[in-house]
Amino acid sequence: MPPIITIFNSVSTDGAVTGFPLDLEAHYKVLGQMAPEAVLVGSNTAKTGIETFIREIPPETDKDRKKPDVKADDRRAYWVIPDSKGVLKNMLHVYRQTGYGKDIIVLVSESTPADYLTYLKERQYGFIISGKSKVDLPAALSEAASRYDFRFIVTDTGPALNTAVLEAGLGDEMKLLVWPEIAGKSGRNFMEGLKSGVKLQLLSCENREKGSVLLSYKIRRPK
Repeated sequence: MPPIITIFNSVSTDGAVTGFPLDLEAHYKVLGQMAPEAVLVGSNTAKTGIETFIREIPPETDKDRKKPDVKADDRRAYWVIPDSKGVLKNMLHVYRQTGYGKDIIVLVSESTPADYLTYLKERQYGFIISGKSKVDLPAALSEAASRYDFRFIVTDTGPALNTAVLEAGLGDEMKLLVWPEIAGKSGRNFMEGLKSGVKLQLLSCENREKGSVLLSYKIRRPK
């Protein structure tokens, strides 16, 4: 059975993911309450996170070059990162060091640079090769679900990967933590670049902290 995939974002009232102050504590509180087995993060989003919140990338240690010892009762999620171009080379250890996730699984393609694959192998990162010039998301996530027994995946990423997930025919639900802010022209829409509309069915509406609202939708697919 394929995993359930929920697209999750914190957005302004005009649907932007940038251009307004993001409350990371509230955002990750909602994500944690969903308790996914895997969190899907775009490579550019992961890189931007490092560059935004870390002044200087810490050195890689011997411990960072080894797969973490994960116990059976560990409830943390894996981070699954599509990175066909090797954007995160020499940066992945930053996420290993945080300890927020069990470990990182990288989705790559047949065009991924050989030196990046070597980098992943030498550091014992799990990776899945799928697609020719870019990652074949449906195939890669299906393989990840089978290999790691993922039943529930949540996205925590930017417009490019959100759009790719929907256009690949993936996504069962959508959760939007909507903030009482208008980003205007300074913001990027969370589905920027989506070629065609998608119908949603409202499942619930929940008041959250600081005036935010959590909207939950079912993604309706054409029959």
